[in-house]
Amino acid sequence: MTGRQRQMAAAYIGAVVGAGFASGQEALTFFVIYGPWGLLGIVVVMVGLAVIGALSFAATQELGVESYKELLETVSTPFWSKLYDIFITCFLLAGVGVMLAGAGSLAQQQWHLPVMLGVGVTAVITGISCYLGIKGVFLLNTYLVPVMAAASASLGLLGLGGLWSKKILQAETLAMWSSTPSPLVPNWWLAAVIYLSYNSMLGIAACTPLAASLPRRKWAVWGGVVGGLTLGFMLLGSSLAIWDAGPQAAQMAVPLAWIASLTGPGLGSLYGIIIWFAMLTTAATNLYAVVKRLGRSPRPDILGVLLALGFGLSLLGFSSLIELLYPFFGYLGCFYGLQILKYYFRRWHAVRKRK
Repeated sequence: MTGRQRQMAAAYIGAVVGAGFASGQEALTFFVIYGPWGLLGIVVVMVGLAVIGALSFAATQELGVESYKELLETVSTPFWSKLYDIFITCFLLAGVGVMLAGAGSLAQQQWHLPVMLGVGVTAVITGISCYLGIKGVFLLNTYLVPVMAAASASLGLLGLGGLWSKKILQAETLAMWSSTPSPLVPNWWLAAVIYLSYNSMLGIAACTPLAASLPRRKWAVWGGVVGGLTLGFMLLGSSLAIWDAGPQAAQMAVPLAWIASLTGPGLGSLYGIIIWFAMLTTAATNLYAVVKRLGRSPRPDILGVLLALGFGLSLLGFSSLIELLYPFFGYLGCFYGLQILKYYFRRWHAVRKRK
């Protein structure tokens, strides 16, 4: 695997790994709560992220487009592409609010600091990062992703070992599996589809320019495949760790940091810092993307207004935003997956007719 392919895969993973993913809240909300069926949901997501990523990046190369907006205009109608463009901009801005809320919850749970202090510090650093330039934030993903993958794998192996040693599942765990955290995701397969929908949308939106810059089509395709599969295994590791920890982990705003703390206080703090960097990079990337989409330069006044909107959203609370906001955008995001599959089905059908 070449360096450019690894960069492509890391960018795809980095675009998806935000506050919800790194904290374990997404694993809890969309998979852990459904028990053994959640494992099947993870498989669906793993395959889906790999397939949609590969097809989208391949289409980017074939069509010669350099932005997500251009890709949408090609694979769908002008009306839907404009509507979806607005939707993505709103989702990216909402993502800033989720990251700020996650930073506040992390500061309170892990270091017993005021929630508003965590939110405020993260908002200021996010604004400064965008004002000075985003290159360093993208570069950070190259180093952050391997560390996150290793941490997820380690926690997953510990969780698998714990589950393997348990002969009988605790009654509390079975009770946790019989409940649903969000009324918008009533069953495991719908949870998997919704999760796949909004995460693939975020990943493709962030990585289309990079895919267009690659000199070979197969590099873009393999970047999507490797990135999607790696995300699936990271999600599996997080889920196994939460399953093993049981219902108490489900009560935590940042379950994985709490689980890491059980292994050792130092490890918990280290994982907390890793999660915070994941939140920071996602918030900065989203904010910069919104500024550019509005056709503005990252001036302090523009950044201040957008961060104020994100701050307002963060007041709703981290867990609540994950449980309600993400599923809502996930339903709307199903459109993109259908459009890219429809595009390739038409191409396949046209090739067959010519034969």
